[in-house]
Amino acid sequence: MAASTASRETRFPQWLGWLLPVAAIAALVALFLVFDPIGSLREVPPVEVVAVERTVLSEDQITLELRNDGPDPVTIAQVLVNEAYSSYEITDQTLGRLQTATLRVQYPWEEGLPLGFALITSTGVTVEHEIEAAALTPETDGSTIAIYALLGIYIGVIPVAIGLFWYPSLRRASKRWIGFFLAFTVGLLGFLLVDTVAEGFELAAATPAALDGLSLFALGAVGAVVGLAAFEQFLERRRHGSHSAKSGAASAISGLVLAYLIATGIGLHNLGEGLAVGASLAGGEIALGTFLILGFAIHNTTEGLAIVAPLGSEVKRPSLWHFVALGAVAGAPTILGAWAGGFAFAPAWAALAFGVAAGAIAQVVWQIVRGMSRDHGLASGLGALGLMAGLVFMYITGLLTA
Repeated sequence: MAASTASRETRFPQWLGWLLPVAAIAALVALFLVFDPIGSLREVPPVEVVAVERTVLSEDQITLELRNDGPDPVTIAQVLVNEAYSSYEITDQTLGRLQTATLRVQYPWEEGLPLGFALITSTGVTVEHEIEAAALTPETDGSTIAIYALLGIYIGVIPVAIGLFWYPSLRRASKRWIGFFLAFTVGLLGFLLVDTVAEGFELAAATPAALDGLSLFALGAVGAVVGLAAFEQFLERRRHGSHSAKSGAASAISGLVLAYLIATGIGLHNLGEGLAVGASLAGGEIALGTFLILGFAIHNTTEGLAIVAPLGSEVKRPSLWHFVALGAVAGAPTILGAWAGGFAFAPAWAALAFGVAAGAIAQVVWQIVRGMSRDHGLASGLGALGLMAGLVFMYITGLLTA
């Protein structure tokens, strides 16, 4: 009997056993779509929803990136700009579910004035979209790319690099004051976490409903936590060897590894910050002047202090290349974010990016708190003072960039 059962299992491959349920589910879905048993029960008008994901303004022309955000096909029949019918060109007049199209309208818009759009579908449904103040969208050329890069350097790379110069002072600080600065770092990152979550929720709300921006935010956050946990193990193996990584699972991670984790979390936040700034500049929503750039610089300088805070208690001084790498990991993503926000912004991917940033910062905060000693932790006098000082400092400097 046992031999017969083993013979049947040999003739029946294991991979086929895994594939059969998937094939059965796919067949069930296909049959339902083909025969549509509930189609005859629906006698209501189609649900037509169109989302405007991106607006590009060039000389005497307006380009709208559209997406069908509803369950039914949508046909664009007419377009109004500032309550006047306008001729238009569209890549695909009828959009299926989640399908995208590019609509272009020749219109002599004026800079600084509002623009109102009304897209009328074939069934008479009106989809409205507004621009508060029209501004020329920067072209993707060498000059604009360089300007966005310089902006990312000014508000991300340089401030973080300046903050790293606090390392020599931290080397001479006592354990009590190192605990204070670690708590100060928790306050900084805690403020960034709240700010990132708030911005992520706003972007999730602006995401087309069919793409479920809140789920994208959550996927990014969970993915960042899992990714940083794997990154931590990788760094520990590189630093101590596989045997030390296994035996030291219950102990606190090294200061250098924690510094890299903090730099990664801050870098992902700065990616989102650059994304928001680039998108705002492209849409003409803000004008970055000297005062605002200085505000960003002061606000982000403390991020360098947060990165080097775990290194104060390290016996061996890290090499100069580690400081260069830490500054690049934390600051350079601001440049990438500015490019992405200026040239290819979409609320859905922005919500995902802010979710990644939020998850990374939360993971780093947990790692710092876990590694702090009981005597010099958040519950101590200096620890509590450092936590509140970090929160208050980020709030005050954040007012300069509001």
